[in-house]
Amino acid sequence: MPHPHELPTPLGVYVVTVSTSRGPAEDRSGPVLCELSTAAGHTILGTAIVPDDPAEIAAELDRALETAGVAVVLFTGGTGVSARDCTPAVLTGRFERPLPGFGELFRWISFGEIGAAAMLSSATAGFAKGRVIFALPGSPNACRTAMEKLILPQLAHLTGELHKEAPLAARTTELVRPVIRPRPSTSVTAASAAPVRAPTQETLPAAAPQEPPRKGIDVVPIVAEAPEATPGASGWQAAVAALGGKLLPAGATPIPDAIAAIPAAMDVLGSANARMRLVAADGRSWLVFGYPDLLRPNSKVLAVREALPVSEVVALHRWPARVGLCCEADDSLLPTTEADLNEVAEARTGEPWPEEGHLFAVEGSAVWVQQRRYVRKWDGKRPGPEENVGPAIGSLLLHWSQR
Repeated sequence: MPHPHELPTPLGVYVVTVSTSRGPAEDRSGPVLCELSTAAGHTILGTAIVPDDPAEIAAELDRALETAGVAVVLFTGGTGVSARDCTPAVLTGRFERPLPGFGELFRWISFGEIGAAAMLSSATAGFAKGRVIFALPGSPNACRTAMEKLILPQLAHLTGELHKEAPLAARTTELVRPVIRPRPSTSVTAASAAPVRAPTQETLPAAAPQEPPRKGIDVVPIVAEAPEATPGASGWQAAVAALGGKLLPAGATPIPDAIAAIPAAMDVLGSANARMRLVAADGRSWLVFGYPDLLRPNSKVLAVREALPVSEVVALHRWPARVGLCCEADDSLLPTTEADLNEVAEARTGEPWPEEGHLFAVEGSAVWVQQRRYVRKWDGKRPGPEENVGPAIGSLLLHWSQR
């Protein structure tokens, strides 16, 4: 008998294959997911093949979640341990709630089929915007195992659970009111007794806001208030002074989603020993990460701000040189991605960029150029090798955090 919260079939399914090397002719896992879904009575509302790139995966997830009628999103590929495998990291960053039991059970079942190699899979699942999302391996056999033994038997129940009545606290705050009673007094003598008053809501101390645990601490920096900008001064403190900035506790300020979806970048930011928020005199705000801290004038400091297409990242310790990851924002501290590529390249390397592309990142004597989903370094002599966007960002942040 169906569970009372099961949604009737058919359900709308969106299938995404993550692969840089496979096109429609080579893709075998996506068709397996489509075949098994339709055989179970569900409807395929969209399919796509995207490269192993965090921005591309996130964009396709957005398209799936915006497609009318979609209840289930199935990703296949990018769940291994190689440097390019980033599907789980991107998706888990978007989950409103994880479904940890899926990955645990999938690896347990896989252990019986492929042995210890099952530990290499980061298959996962979770919920976002009223949909259930799965990240499956790129192997057709693994997709079949996950669908037949785990996903399809529970799919109607899973999606039905998402549409149950909202929690009481979400429906109304008027149904339950706190009852505040006086604390029982201890036994005292008449001479020492003092009046006992029941605490009121106004006198109760407010709970301190909680922040997810992370490496590093918020510190009281040397430059809490911006000093006078000294002509010719350099380093991150000079940058703060030039911006008329203040360093404030970061609190629960989140890292921009696009950067948070890149594991290599998060490894670098997570290794910082101090994190604070820099607010410029004109209101612009960055999260700043200190290596080894935000106290020493010679610390390496990365400033990160939400911006398209990925984020603005500035190596403040290179100030007054403008070094970092470019963005589209007109108020960026760096040349924008829409700047004249040849002009910027020639100014920094002595030679214009010889091909098509747009500005991705800048350093003292080099620029990085994006061509479709690849990034290449240009030092005025020879274009560097192609790198995927995510790993390239991770490598740049690591380099800037150390030099």
